Amino acid sequence: MLKIVTGKDFNKIKQEANKLANDFLKSNKNSVIENHTVDTIKLSDLEYRALAVSLFGDLKVFIIEDFIKEYDDEFIKIVETLSGSKNLFVFYEESVIKDVEKAIIGAGGGFVKLDAPEKAKENPFAITDALIAKDKKKLWQLYRQEIDRGESAEAIMGRFVWAIKTLVLIQKNPKDTAVTLGISPFVYSKTKSAGKAWTGNDAENFYTNMLFGMKPGDEMEHHLEKLILG
Repeated sequence: MLKIVTGKDFNKIKQEANKLANDFLKSNKNSVIENHTVDTIKLSDLEYRALAVSLFGDLKVFIIEDFIKEYDDEFIKIVETLSGSKNLFVFYEESVIKDVEKAIIGAGGGFVKLDAPEKAKENPFAITDALIAKDKKKLWQLYRQEIDRGESAEAIMGRFVWAIKTLVLIQKNPKDTAVTLGISPFVYSKTKSAGKAWTGNDAENFYTNMLFGMKPGDEMEHHLEKLILG
């Protein structure tokens, strides 16, 4: 069996993971719990434990912290084995990428998504700030937060388009001021400073891939996530 708990509040997701484990123990009296992190257990160990059967019939619960994000594609390959195991595997993470989530759901695994703290809703421009700064980790975290709160990928892309168009406009007109470009002085200053992370035609290429690079049959949410992580 496979359960995933995600959320921004570490204490809450850990408590929920332990609750799932304890509920399993109540139904399986002889079961035991093992707690692990990415440093104490390997991908191959998980697969072995999923297939292992005790001589005495007792089952195990594995509670594992911040593991999936270290493997992603490799983890997808074993989700069916974990989900089909008689043992219970509970992972708790801040979030998982779309491909992993699809694979887990497709294999019959369960998700518990806990609400993000209210402060995550305060700044709608935090995600574009992270985009312009090329802070990939922060950008992906903010993206997953917004998607998990119900924001559409199309709406997020609209903000990305605005941010990248502004950056390209500033880069192509380095001698112009905020006034002559018709940009807010605050946005101009912030974008010009953080936008130094984008060199050559990086910004234009990102813009083109964002608008025209989505593969047939792909979903916008998945398309943007690949751009963010690319």
